[in-house]
Amino acid sequence: MPKLSALAVFLAIAVCAPTAQAEEQDSASTIAFKSISPVLNALINADDAQDLMERAEEDDATLLQSLALYLAATREDPTLAQAPYHAAALFARRGDDALAERYLRQADERGMWFAPALADNDDFEHLRGTPFFKQVLANTQARYAKVSVGKVGAISVLAPSKGVAMPACAPVLVWLHGYGINGHLESSEQPLADAGVVLLGINGTEMRESFDSFSWTGPYEGTHKVVQAGLEQLAARQCIDRKQVYLMGFSQGSQHAGALLAQHPDDYAGALLVSPGGWRQPVPTQSSAHGKRVFVINGEQEGPANQKMSADFRALFSDGNELRSRTHEGGHFYPDDWKTSFPQAIRWLMGKGG
Repeated sequence: MPKLSALAVFLAIAVCAPTAQAEEQDSASTIAFKSISPVLNALINADDAQDLMERAEEDDATLLQSLALYLAATREDPTLAQAPYHAAALFARRGDDALAERYLRQADERGMWFAPALADNDDFEHLRGTPFFKQVLANTQARYAKVSVGKVGAISVLAPSKGVAMPACAPVLVWLHGYGINGHLESSEQPLADAGVVLLGINGTEMRESFDSFSWTGPYEGTHKVVQAGLEQLAARQCIDRKQVYLMGFSQGSQHAGALLAQHPDDYAGALLVSPGGWRQPVPTQSSAHGKRVFVINGEQEGPANQKMSADFRALFSDGNELRSRTHEGGHFYPDDWKTSFPQAIRWLMGKGG
């Protein structure tokens, strides 16, 4: 395992000052060590700067612990733009604008390209009007325009297994992924295709902080355009039935799938909405969809906002459409039986029972 630099260790210890109130039975040195020990453990056991970044983002890390690890990662890998970017954000959150500018400049010098994340980051809210931030954002947007070409909207295709009988022009199930992942299809999704569809995965409309992380942004019309472009690419490879294009999404992708069916019913035949979730756009309050089949699935343990969005979509498609609904015992994830229940739902969407 590669050793992290001694300077990184020193830096982490220097920055990570104790934050807890000492209990009566604990000495000041004990409290200090408790505060520093998670950082020390990370520095001792981390494989590289990326590992430090992941440990900095753990839920139980305090702000100072995360800051120490981001700074250590910044020193450890002089090419990594994400580390100084996150350090700058935490300094900005603490109100230390001089250090925020210093590390944001360093991220810019390292070729920071993830403009949507920078533009959305509320930690920099009070810096947005400064000439420095405007210039860094402009630089980042220019890089993003180049980096995102060929990645945003890229497609992945999974055909049914050879033993599955298919018509000459195949039905298509468009898969819209959740926030922060991508549309690449794995062999584990084969049961979905084997329901009798060509499975089409599509990367979201916006890249986040890595080349394989995407999201769906508003307005919904942008998602519709990306999906239609993906269908055109698929149609250039094989014959597809444009009257049998179904939508399936999870989380944010499910929110957009439901909105697309509501707003463009001539282009989509039905939808399987799994755990709808998102915060950037409201659920449409009106739907033009009639005579469609819609299946909404969510977990009983999901948060209140996701529960409400599932209910909103059930209400949206309840009039003039054939709606099925299911809740499972879990949270914001697939039910345990998805490899059998989802194909059944897909066959039902196509009018084949299930």
